[in-house]
Amino acid sequence: MRQDINDILSAQVWDIFNKTYDGIRVLDMNLRQLEQICRAYGFTKFLTESKGQAKLAKTEKELGIVTVGVSLAPYSLGNLKSSTSMHTIDLCINATPSCKKSCVVQYGGNPAYLSGKQNAMLRRKELLVDDPCLFFAMYFRYLELKSAYCIKHGLLLSNRGNISSDIRYEDVQCSMDNFQTSFSNLVFHHCARTSMHLDDKDTLVRVMPYDYTKHYDRRQDWHYHKVYSVTDHDASKAETAIDNGLPLAVVFDTARGKPLPDVYTIGRFTLPVVDGDEHDYLPAHGRKPHIVGLRFKHQAKHKKHEREAVLAKHILSGFVKMAG
Repeated sequence: MRQDINDILSAQVWDIFNKTYDGIRVLDMNLRQLEQICRAYGFTKFLTESKGQAKLAKTEKELGIVTVGVSLAPYSLGNLKSSTSMHTIDLCINATPSCKKSCVVQYGGNPAYLSGKQNAMLRRKELLVDDPCLFFAMYFRYLELKSAYCIKHGLLLSNRGNISSDIRYEDVQCSMDNFQTSFSNLVFHHCARTSMHLDDKDTLVRVMPYDYTKHYDRRQDWHYHKVYSVTDHDASKAETAIDNGLPLAVVFDTARGKPLPDVYTIGRFTLPVVDGDEHDYLPAHGRKPHIVGLRFKHQAKHKKHEREAVLAKHILSGFVKMAG
């Protein structure tokens, strides 16, 4: 039996303002103290950063935006149980079988480092499941410190919370001293303050957090940009997402280095396609209905005949769309 992590995270208000660890308030910790908590859970780095993730690195190179996020073991990997229901916690409750088998973050990258990366993702997930309040307090403090660093060095900061998960951060309510707000709103504050120096009398420039999601019923927020990932043949989900203000992300069978289609039709919508492989910062594509096109990424270990078979299977399931 699986339980959606979002049901747990939205069930209460998390008092991250007063959260302590070993008698120290988490929001007062320095990087060394935060790392000690990470090591206690079996990993060393809490945040995934531009310098350690290829797609995020493209954003920094192309747009000059430093991007951070958290990589967690996706869907129900690890078979971690809820302490109350004893159900297996699922971080991607709407993931399809094809999506699970082709998770780029879980299975992509240098094979030599794959095992270590997957172990760290699982340990971070254990922290979230074991103590959500500690997880979000640490997340907030890491972003607070990163934001201060970016302001000092004239850098822009964005955040992709769901690098390998599907947490509805807008539904995670946090208590901050004398007020309560969503975690996504707190994240926006840390990102936006790094771009205030770009404002002029006519224009407000705000770098914001963003995410891909498979929850087609989520709604677009002015401070948290979301894009719905199409992973099956059910066009009604995509139509609902568009009606809710979410652009679409579509994986095509287009080969690496080849152009994506100019437009693509899903359900009652024919939409322009932008190249989502050029960088990862989704808000740069705007809010008008569009498709973020992505090329299917093969696993490095697969030989040619295996790649052809896998791609054909994913096209059949609807996870990959034919560009021609």
